Amino acid sequence: MAADGSVMQIAAGIYPGNSKWLAYGWFITNIESYPQSYSWVLNSSKPEMAAGATISFSIFQFQGRWRYRIEDLSTHEVAAGEYAATVPPTLKVGDQEVFALESYTTSSVVFAHMGNLTVDALRINGRKIIAGWYGYGSWVPRRNPLFVVGGLDPPSYISLRETNSGTLTWGYEQWSISEPVQPPGFPLTVIVGIPLSAGILVALAVYVLTRRKHI
Repeated sequence: MAADGSVMQIAAGIYPGNSKWLAYGWFITNIESYPQSYSWVLNSSKPEMAAGATISFSIFQFQGRWRYRIEDLSTHEVAAGEYAATVPPTLKVGDQEVFALESYTTSSVVFAHMGNLTVDALRINGRKIIAGWYGYGSWVPRRNPLFVVGGLDPPSYISLRETNSGTLTWGYEQWSISEPVQPPGFPLTVIVGIPLSAGILVALAVYVLTRRKHI
């Protein structure tokens, strides 16, 4: 979130029945407006990211403008562009959401064979962050993120494991589809308190090992 309350987002997403993930990006001018207005900056764009790909997500400043970049490091395909010129150069003081998992389905079948997804590194201004972040599901006392995607507790069949090196891995249990569970949609958000600077660079390298099965 920038100092004026606008929000910059980029993502990899997949629709039911598809085998490749695509690139997406949004810009929210004012989070206090109702209903919120999302402006597309990227919609169903290449790179087409396959299961097992290593992907880099970056939001950064260059020549006074906020920009985004999504690269599939396996194929070197890139999606890149700019946010609105009106976005101020500084970020808003407070806890910033830097990574989120979100689903728009409650079908357990979708998650039955998901495998895992790993955040390999989070870097701010080129420095790897290995501490200071925290997981955020539903409301957490003593935490007040500036902006949260979703914010519900994740279902019990999703696990989060962290290592001393700063790697985070989400795992998805497999179960018999003949005994379906009906969990809620699961946004799981990781938030880090960011020391603010004018030239902040946020880059995520994500190793994706995902298989989806849909009916």
